[in-house]
Amino acid sequence: MADRYAVIRQALSEPELNAKLFASEFGLEAKKHRVLTNGRASRYPYPEALRSRRHNLYLNSGFTDNMIDFETSPVVGSKNAVRQLKMLEQIMVGQLHEDERLWPLSLAPAPVYNHDLDYLMTANTKSWDQANHDYLGKKYGITQELLGDVHVNFSLNKELLKALYEQFYKDEYHSLVDFQNHLYFKMAQCFVLYQWLFTYLYGASPVSEDVNVPEHLELPVRSLRCSDYGDDNLPNEQVSYNSLEEHFSKLQQFLDDGTYYSIKEFFGPVRCRRHNQDVGDLQGMLTKGINYLEFRSFDLDPLSRTGVSDDTINFLELLMINTLVKPLPDNLPEKLATARKLNNEVALQKPKEQTPEMHEAAIKIIAELQDLVDEFNAPREYRLALKFVQRRVDDPALTISGQLADQIENGNLLSFGLKLANDRFTANMNMSHPLQAISNEYSDDTQRLIKAAIELGVNVSFDDDGVTLTVGDHDETYEAQGEFDFPDGPRKYILDTFPEAIKFQEQQ
Repeated sequence: MADRYAVIRQALSEPELNAKLFASEFGLEAKKHRVLTNGRASRYPYPEALRSRRHNLYLNSGFTDNMIDFETSPVVGSKNAVRQLKMLEQIMVGQLHEDERLWPLSLAPAPVYNHDLDYLMTANTKSWDQANHDYLGKKYGITQELLGDVHVNFSLNKELLKALYEQFYKDEYHSLVDFQNHLYFKMAQCFVLYQWLFTYLYGASPVSEDVNVPEHLELPVRSLRCSDYGDDNLPNEQVSYNSLEEHFSKLQQFLDDGTYYSIKEFFGPVRCRRHNQDVGDLQGMLTKGINYLEFRSFDLDPLSRTGVSDDTINFLELLMINTLVKPLPDNLPEKLATARKLNNEVALQKPKEQTPEMHEAAIKIIAELQDLVDEFNAPREYRLALKFVQRRVDDPALTISGQLADQIENGNLLSFGLKLANDRFTANMNMSHPLQAISNEYSDDTQRLIKAAIELGVNVSFDDDGVTLTVGDHDETYEAQGEFDFPDGPRKYILDTFPEAIKFQEQQ
């Protein structure tokens, strides 16, 4: 096996495969609260102009109507993924009332939000999701369901996957799908092994008056959400990552015996997924092939405008690429169990604490990834991401939670969060283009078209030459620098072009 990895390293250094090595796709999902300017939960209805929560691919509500779900389509590179999230946030801010804001932290504003918990328990108008909503609220409690976060969806370049299988793994796996399943699961295992480092670097939920924590726990900590008191399944309903077969067998058992209401109830740090696959059809996923991973253990980063930074995603990508050229450790089940305990310990540390053992382990990982960057001549942004990580490992005060600790007043982050929310609301409202994040590549007319399409739930695909809008089997492509006449506005223009889009605007 060691010889195989040496040969793989050599192949990945060649121009053809090397170009595909740093061409992973990312999709981002972010959940944020709509709050009022005093920190109370917004009770305004979900924005009517957005419509179609059953069909909109990009904007939706979460457990409650005031919690907004942002979801980007998969694109190559962290920069493009974050750019899409910026677009969605600008669109949503434009729909807010004058006294509404987007809350930038994972944990709801305390203490004022406590007055709204009874209201939020029932503040859901998605009738088709009512049973799931009621089940989760009753089983896990309102405070866990109100946690905001970012999910990072990751997939390798498809041609890279195929080349690795054809050249190095045909003797070990009977098909490309079998190889793909095991490789993605290996990456999931790797993330679980090092989840503690991500919690150390990006944990950002140090205080809360909502999360149910024991009295002896002294706040602030690094991340309540990433601890055992946060977004997690019940202790006796955990699913391990010991092996692909064991993992999926346990998930299937919990679905079959009613332990989980649906597969969405699995709150592990990473989920195996397949695009356009019924999430509950686990066997179907394995038969057709896992083709992306959903990393779930990221707090909203209040220091980044959208809640997640390019550097965070680039560091994650480096760790995943590293699994292509090295084996997992021996005694893996034992190491995974230890890693879970370590992650909880790191999450519940003081924000500016770090043990010598943690520092040593983190430095070892950074050195390993630095070798990877050097060996495969990674683009500059990956080198910068590693430097950023290095600084935070050397000084815990520079981590997100370390910086947040200095902003706590009266045991909470209410003032800090509201100031950020107000500043970002003002910045978005003062942007000079319809979609500021893509204003360098697309004309204002094309931006208006894209904005209206997203509001209406029309699929938007970007390419080098322009943008393609899709509803069902109907595609229309428009130039990036196009000029359009919108006598009745871009929304009417799209509905006239795609009359099939009208039918799903009726269901909010």
